[in-house]
Amino acid sequence: MRVTSQDIAPAASSSFGIPSRARLSVLLGSSTALSLPVIAAFFVVGYVLSVSYLRLVMTDSWLTAGIEALLTLIIPCGFLLIVRAVANRRGWAQPRVGLVLVSLSVATLLRSPIGIIAVTEWEFVRSDEANPIGRTVISLFITLGITLTLGASVRLARERGEARAVLLAEQARLRELVEATDESLTQAESELRGRASDLLEPTISEIRVLLQGGLSDAEARDVSARITEVVNEVVRPTSRELAASPTFVLRALDPQQPAVFKWLSDRLDVTRAIRPGLIMVLGWLIITPGIVIVGPDWRVLGASFLASLSIVLVLLGVKAIWPRRFRRMPAALGLGILAFIYVMSIWATQSIVQQVGNSAAGQAAWSTMSWRGLALWGVLAFLVSVLAMLDEHGRQNRASLAELNVELEEVLARLRREAWLLHRTVALAVHGPVQSALVSTAMRLSASDRTEDSINDARRRLDEALTAIEHDHHEVPSINDALADLTGLWTPVVQIKADVWPSAESRLAGNTGLRRCVIEICREAASNAIRHGRATALDISLIGMGETIVIRVSDDGDGVPSESIAGLGEAMLDDTCLRWSRLNRPDGGAELTAYVV
Repeated sequence: MRVTSQDIAPAASSSFGIPSRARLSVLLGSSTALSLPVIAAFFVVGYVLSVSYLRLVMTDSWLTAGIEALLTLIIPCGFLLIVRAVANRRGWAQPRVGLVLVSLSVATLLRSPIGIIAVTEWEFVRSDEANPIGRTVISLFITLGITLTLGASVRLARERGEARAVLLAEQARLRELVEATDESLTQAESELRGRASDLLEPTISEIRVLLQGGLSDAEARDVSARITEVVNEVVRPTSRELAASPTFVLRALDPQQPAVFKWLSDRLDVTRAIRPGLIMVLGWLIITPGIVIVGPDWRVLGASFLASLSIVLVLLGVKAIWPRRFRRMPAALGLGILAFIYVMSIWATQSIVQQVGNSAAGQAAWSTMSWRGLALWGVLAFLVSVLAMLDEHGRQNRASLAELNVELEEVLARLRREAWLLHRTVALAVHGPVQSALVSTAMRLSASDRTEDSINDARRRLDEALTAIEHDHHEVPSINDALADLTGLWTPVVQIKADVWPSAESRLAGNTGLRRCVIEICREAASNAIRHGRATALDISLIGMGETIVIRVSDDGDGVPSESIAGLGEAMLDDTCLRWSRLNRPDGGAELTAYVV
């Protein structure tokens, strides 16, 4: 499977670090939003809220309140389990935010002070101190905040495990390809040259035997005819067969198990996990229930907004001035720092709101918060910290996966190029020295003035042809010499300007195989532009970008053909390039851009 950076790119986020709408839909509406850990958290939060409420409105013991609280959770938890089972059975491929919100809200209402009526007396619940409507709204906000955050954390943890598994699989595949590139190509070259020798050596040996001793004119003509037959029926088909591009079959990789997040050893950039936008959301989740219960006080609302905005700006400043060398730390330490930052931010927001409320209205009831409520928001802040750390870990995994994918593509391209070059070298040895030796021998035999020396020279050329197959003695010119030869070849009819950047020249000077491929691509591109595009001027540029050579060949010809034409070298470009394109130029003509590694 080929994974691209687009496939693994994280969803866009706003400048405050709040996920995009599509990303929020996935985090809040996937099947993990009603997973067993979330339902368990709903049970724990609901139990704490129910016990606290029952102790408020009744004078029963802790044991009695605890038993009654358990009774209030039977129907809500059973309802969530049924919804989860039905939704999973029908398939939960797409996010269902509405289903999650409605299910959790209904379950919360069944457990809330309104639902507590089933286990206690109405007189207790409807009292002014009990305030069932207001406390139901508060419990709804608290429960939704904690359960949705936990569901998003579970979703991120699952994504992180899957991304880590893909990362490990990519690493295994990359190691396999590197081993194939380093070890198997040498063996493949030996086997390919051996196969070429096995195909041609019997025929050449037969011709050498025919060349032994003196030959009459009739015998010479027969040998010449036999050589021509060998060239047409053996040498040329063998050359085409050897030039065919190889195919690669990689062995199947063993499935990878999701990796365990190592809190003590995995190092993360903690500043990237500070999300000021989430802090603002948490702060307003604290304030909103009081607004719903009592009604707004505009001075307190203004102070709340300014407090939230100030804390956001402070956190942005903390991210900016945090020493770079202390940013990466073990995940557990980073989680502790994040939880402290988030809890202190919530506490500071609430303290400011409470002080302003007291001075503005004597006592703004909705702006106060008990230690129990602050503890609940502390739990929510801790969950948000886990969520932020997991999201940062997933971002690092995706970034590493994207880098590995680029490296994997480069190794694959290098493997294709080396294999293509190997086949082409052996095929050219057959097509060039072998065919030339045979054809020249046939012509010598057909000549009326043949001599013994010419026959001996033919035998020598045949021996050299076999040696050319078994060993590569082809000398590759420098890139500047090759482009100079190409320019000189077409000078009478076409003006060619070549520009080689120093970075490309140094990279090609130390890599013979890469240099040969670049030369072949330039020759093929120039030939196609002249023969098919009727170009009269060409510009060839070679640019070095790290390990990659960028080849640009632009011309003033007819442009890219509207229909596919055989012979434009597209198969060669596919085999030798990391990627390539051939496009029309705005001012006429075409431009080929090829990336070779």
